[in-house]
Amino acid sequence: MQAAAFRDKKGGNTGDHKDTHDPDYENITLTFRNRDQPRDSHLAPMNQVSAQPRPSSDTAQVPAWLHRAIMSLFVLLALTFLFFITLSILMLLKNSEMSRELLSLKRELWNATNAAQEVQEEQRMHWRAILQNSGEAMKGISEIKIKVQSGNEKLKTVAAEITQINKNTQKILEELGKKMSTQSTPQ
Repeated sequence: MQAAAFRDKKGGNTGDHKDTHDPDYENITLTFRNRDQPRDSHLAPMNQVSAQPRPSSDTAQVPAWLHRAIMSLFVLLALTFLFFITLSILMLLKNSEMSRELLSLKRELWNATNAAQEVQEEQRMHWRAILQNSGEAMKGISEIKIKVQSGNEKLKTVAAEITQINKNTQKILEELGKKMSTQSTPQ
């Protein structure tokens, strides 16, 4: 029986040779066991061996290349799935790294903002002190200006008084001169 199947497969003694050149064609021989024959017997009578070169047209047989194509698609789908899982993991890792960097930048920005606010507060305090000191200086200057003006007025009065004193001393000197000249003249 095996020899007959081998001959049929090799193109030996078959009645139908039209499909032997088709790459998808495979000659399948089926053997049927006689019901009277025990299970252990390996030889089947020759009249019970039937070779069917092709299945009948009403049963649909799927070609082997279609199975390979479907398996290739499944493998491609699995690889695509693995690629997307790997890509998702990489995105999560990158997202985690970026989150850490953003938190670090946020802390640095917070520290810089606090430092800037402290500097601004110090500047405000310095400006207040400067304004207060300048106000006190302006007050002192205005007081000095008032004193200088009163001193100038006193100097004007002093000059007038000196002029008056000079006039008075001139009169006194003239009167003394007259008295001395009258005393020095004989009588």
